[in-house]
Amino acid sequence: MIHHSENSQKGQFPVNEDRLLVKRLSNDSILAVMADGMGGLDHGEIAAEIAARQIVFSLEEKTILNKTDIYQALLSADEAIEQESLRRGMKMGCAIAIVYIQNCQMLFVSLGNIRISSCDEHGTTMESFAKDSSFTDPLGGSYLTDCIRGRGFREAPSVEEVKLPEAFHIRICTDGFYNPDSKDDSSVIDIFRKPD
Repeated sequence: MIHHSENSQKGQFPVNEDRLLVKRLSNDSILAVMADGMGGLDHGEIAAEIAARQIVFSLEEKTILNKTDIYQALLSADEAIEQESLRRGMKMGCAIAIVYIQNCQMLFVSLGNIRISSCDEHGTTMESFAKDSSFTDPLGGSYLTDCIRGRGFREAPSVEEVKLPEAFHIRICTDGFYNPDSKDDSSVIDIFRKPD
């Protein structure tokens, strides 16, 4: 059986802008969504909540997912953020990661700076699956180059597929988790299956 744990802690700002949603679809499949509201835009916590909930809502009734399902869920989340941005008259957005595991197959996508990796039994990163879509300017400002912000995508997000071993540990985490010096919100989802 696939197990999971999750944790989210507020950083230096008054509101935690990270949202974590994990949904077991069956004994051998799980869906995990992590959204990290964009600093510098309005109401990152609302954007993250909208995106995470819309993705889970789009996928939770299905028992088996494919790459197209996940891509369509991203489009649906982007549209939901667009609607809320228009309603509020402000710009909103978030980094997002979706991981779907069934048996030993993992489908995943990450936009922004949420990392997805495999870990050993001690939690040490073994392999990174998602690359950061961000850059840091010479003055230290950090900017996302891919995200959900209600304006479509610069490039079509690529949903990837990886075969996992029988026993695995997958970690999804925000920049506040892998870079504690940032003092950002720190969130992590661990998904694992232990050897029989």
